[in-house]
Amino acid sequence: MNEETHVLVDLYNTLERDPSSVRIHERLLEVWKELGVESMASGIASVLIKIDPNNKAARKVLQDGRNKASSDQHPESGHSQRMQGDFSSSQKILEEGYTSLKLQAKLLREEIKAVCALGEISSDDEEVISNLEYISDGRVSTAISAVQVLSVREIARDIMKTPKRSQELIFEDFETLVNWASCQNPPLGPDAIRERLVKRKTLLEAALPESMQNFSVAALARIEREHLQKGYVNSETMIGGDRIEDIPKQNFFASEDNYAWDMEELAQAITSNDGVMRNPLSRELFSESDIRMILAHPLGQRLKLLEEEQSRLKKGVRPATIGWIEKLGHIMLAEEAVDAKPSRAAMDEFLAFVATIPETEQKTINSLKIEARDGFSGQPFDYTIGDSVRDAKANTTCYHKVGDFLCQAAAYLRRQ
Repeated sequence: MNEETHVLVDLYNTLERDPSSVRIHERLLEVWKELGVESMASGIASVLIKIDPNNKAARKVLQDGRNKASSDQHPESGHSQRMQGDFSSSQKILEEGYTSLKLQAKLLREEIKAVCALGEISSDDEEVISNLEYISDGRVSTAISAVQVLSVREIARDIMKTPKRSQELIFEDFETLVNWASCQNPPLGPDAIRERLVKRKTLLEAALPESMQNFSVAALARIEREHLQKGYVNSETMIGGDRIEDIPKQNFFASEDNYAWDMEELAQAITSNDGVMRNPLSRELFSESDIRMILAHPLGQRLKLLEEEQSRLKKGVRPATIGWIEKLGHIMLAEEAVDAKPSRAAMDEFLAFVATIPETEQKTINSLKIEARDGFSGQPFDYTIGDSVRDAKANTTCYHKVGDFLCQAAAYLRRQ
């Protein structure tokens, strides 16, 4: 620290103990005038004149300032001369302000370091001291990012004011956070940025109605693809074979199992599977959260009727019908005969029974995709009760496998 800085630190420390001291204010006024920082000298003079209205030093500084301001306002001959004068005046004010900012940062840094020397220093204090050092050295942009992240409460208020722009506003907020993180010194890595995004998403969801939470999920998925170079299980789209990066942003959807989709293709695949919400690539059922996202997407809304139809089919099957399904399943699971005669007879009897049941139950038997898994391989089944029995009769599926499926189907229908 140079001599002037030492003097200023001592004077301000003394001023804290005796804030109404005329002598200390006069000495501060002298130091700031010697340093040529007119704005600080003027500020000290304004305080001093309140303490001592007749103080000559303070009056002189303030009068000089008024005279300078008055002379700056006199019109000069010619437009170019006025422009040059305005520019010179603004440049001088900027230079003085910049010099004052650096000096005040240096003073404040020394004061904080002195206080911290008396006890434990926290990581926050260390960051503040580093930022003050950057400012005092003239590296203001290193300490203060040009990108400013608004509070979650402010963002939530903006979203509630214009709910139709919810998706857009949340994405812009997340993008601002990414840009802010990239401006840090050193810049934050993808993992650190994602961690901050997830925390902000959680806070934002807590501040918004539950009906808007899908927007934050979609915004995070888009940010991960466009800014964090996230990798997915699949590297191209299911039907078109296009790169994931080339999926139009309005069509993009990422499921919880880390598959990336073009919603146009995914909606087609689900439609061809009678509305069963199953991942066409992994054959696993989508999570409840994914299903809500798919149905809420503009390209997935047409699937709602198919989903509702599947939900209706699950209900209203009579215990007698469920009992028949379970009975056939046990017979086929226990099949050991070479000609499979017991299973074949049971299947014929079951199909004859199905022909006699109400039409709504027949539709369930032939259209409802049951949520079940192969007990041996663990792979999800992907057919209806009617499909499974017909496949077994055609010898295209193992009887034991069909028996396993039918027993699970009976338990599934009994739970609905």
